[in-house]
Amino acid sequence: MIYSTLGASIAMGLVPGHQLTSSLEDYLEAVLFLVRRGRVARVRDIARRLAVGMPSVTSALKILSKRKLVNYDPYEVITLTDRGREVAERIAQRHDVLRRFLTDVLGVDAETAETNACRMEHSIDSTVLERLESFAEFTHRCPRAGDDWVARFLESCSEGPDRRHCRDCLEEFRRQTNP
Repeated sequence: MIYSTLGASIAMGLVPGHQLTSSLEDYLEAVLFLVRRGRVARVRDIARRLAVGMPSVTSALKILSKRKLVNYDPYEVITLTDRGREVAERIAQRHDVLRRFLTDVLGVDAETAETNACRMEHSIDSTVLERLESFAEFTHRCPRAGDDWVARFLESCSEGPDRRHCRDCLEEFRRQTNP
């Protein structure tokens, strides 16, 4: 598991008496993305990435700076503190787990998965996230589930449930396991 209860506390940006809002998490995640891509983040780049105004970015950066998650000075590049990087990476991991579950297990298209993962990452409980990740891993490694099982599920989503097919599949499974 890449996610833990401790990770959940860190990802929430817990500072005595303070939690990060989903909006502040988005700002941290945007800074991480920009730093990874170009080694620096600027207010205008963050504003463009999040489709918000530059004054909104400045306000958020001031809060994140007070919480010691970013290094911010007006007209300078923005960097993550060590703690800020850790929190941002946890947020990005939650996002990635959810996006992959939506695309790889549920067969949701990439754009829809990205949009929904972004919304879900802020409120999902660590236990549920761990279960989703475990389920995704299980569906790909278990010989009785496996990629065929996922493919059949996706086929069922597009064609609708067909109980006759399920009965046929069950009979075939019984023949294979009880020769």
